[in-house]
Amino acid sequence: MKKQLIALLVLSLLVTACSNIMAAPTPTVTPEPPTSTPSPMPTATSTPQPTATPNLAATAAFKATQSAADVVVDMEDILGDTELAYETGGLLWQQRENLEIEMKGPDSRYLPFAEDMEGKNFVLKSDVTWNATGIIICGVMFRSEPNFAEGDQYQFLFLRFSGAPAWAVEYHEFGYFSNSPTGVKYSSAVDLENGATNQFLLIANENEFTVFINGVRQGRYFDNSFQRMEGDFAFLALQDSGEGSCRYENTWIWELK
Repeated sequence: MKKQLIALLVLSLLVTACSNIMAAPTPTVTPEPPTSTPSPMPTATSTPQPTATPNLAATAAFKATQSAADVVVDMEDILGDTELAYETGGLLWQQRENLEIEMKGPDSRYLPFAEDMEGKNFVLKSDVTWNATGIIICGVMFRSEPNFAEGDQYQFLFLRFSGAPAWAVEYHEFGYFSNSPTGVKYSSAVDLENGATNQFLLIANENEFTVFINGVRQGRYFDNSFQRMEGDFAFLALQDSGEGSCRYENTWIWELK
């Protein structure tokens, strides 16, 4: 009996062993923790400082405002006691560099300025220096047709004769004198010295013309024919002989509203 029990026990062990061999357990794979990859250090990037961009429009506006303020001061000095309502107007044009007309022999020349701008009612001021060995005339064309040589136009002229300082506002047609709202006027305000600088200020307001020379009011004149009410501008110079020049500086045009 005891032998049978032993035999059964051995058999049971053999069966168990065989079953263990025949059905091997599926190995359990324990995943390894992922290898930690070090995060790259952030690269330091320098943020460029913003570059100041000039505001060209604002700069131009400031300069224009400053220029207009300077012109108003000029007008206040000369026109302070007049009834002209120039405060409601505005700066139409201002000279940025000196302009000179040079002549040799009997000669006449013109030099356009404030181009692409037409003047109707305005105040025009300029400082003019003349140099000549003989008679010389410096001035300005205004309210002109585009063809300065032959077009209809007004002219303001001041003349250096020997011992006879004179000025005039004239009207020209087809390149020739037609008439003068003022006639030729003589004034001790004109400096006749060679190389002298004379300042003129001309007011053209509808058919009315007022002239100041070196700050001295010369008179108020009317052209009841209303010959031309709007047009272009040019500097003008004439002489009878020798060499001469008219140099124009500090010129501006103030439009009247």
